[in-house]
Amino acid sequence: MSHKIAIITPLFNDWDCLYKLVEDVRKVLLPTQFADYRFVVVNDCSSLEVNKAKLEGHPVEIINLNKNLGHQKSIAIGISYLNEKSEQDFVVVMDVDGEDKPEHLLILLEEAVSGKANEIVFARRTKRKESFFFKIFYKVYKLIFIFLTGKVINFGNFSVIPKKLVDNVAHISDIWNHYPGGVIRSRLLYKSVGLERGERYMGKSKMNYTSLVIHGLSAVAVYVDTVSVRLLIAVCFLILLALFGISLVYIFSLSIPFWGLLLFFGILMQAFLSTLILVFTVLSYRVNFNFLPAVHFQNYIQTVEKV
Repeated sequence: MSHKIAIITPLFNDWDCLYKLVEDVRKVLLPTQFADYRFVVVNDCSSLEVNKAKLEGHPVEIINLNKNLGHQKSIAIGISYLNEKSEQDFVVVMDVDGEDKPEHLLILLEEAVSGKANEIVFARRTKRKESFFFKIFYKVYKLIFIFLTGKVINFGNFSVIPKKLVDNVAHISDIWNHYPGGVIRSRLLYKSVGLERGERYMGKSKMNYTSLVIHGLSAVAVYVDTVSVRLLIAVCFLILLALFGISLVYIFSLSIPFWGLLLFFGILMQAFLSTLILVFTVLSYRVNFNFLPAVHFQNYIQTVEKV
């Protein structure tokens, strides 16, 4: 049985990588049940022009955005665009640079076909080829994410969405900030498959440490209500600890300056009040109208070209 596949790949100036990717995907998918596929390239307002001659013969559709929105928003627009078409059995999200290996695409698709029809399949990175400092930073990020949200995130964008869930994903407001984080928060069913990260086809990654921090904070921002409450609990615990310390100083007449402990307590109270204000601000925001990619994505599409 054959399956229709649509592959979303966000792109900013990486046209050379795209030419290589479409060739590699063709070699992997043509001999399989997934030979009926097409690419939906979300051009994030690139400054370089595409060479359409190098894409001839490939099923490629290019969505040109009217402004640079970034990786995550481009993915949200691609998913929302395909949601309106609803012609495919599976929607794939993968990077254009080769770090999401085309041969792994087949593994994810086969896992999606053999699994539940209402379950998203993500690629979980078992081995990374980045620098030592990047790996340390990534581990710290995952620990902070667990502490602030109580959730575990160990996969990226590379995934397969079954047709049944495309509409659900397109209506998740949080994927506008962070696609994997939005899926986790939505409570849709998902699973991950351990796969090694590939090497970039060519050129240098546009992701620097500043971009990585922004990307990490975007994931945390998806859980801003949970984060604010957990921070409030943590500050309350520190206040109780400070009160206990002040009591010890008073009872045992310790040589620690009493004014120093009072100053520390005052700082904690300021943190408590600030966090409390954050909690109420976040909770009040929840009654406001949410941005829905499925509804508003058309505002950011300039043109759509079929190669």
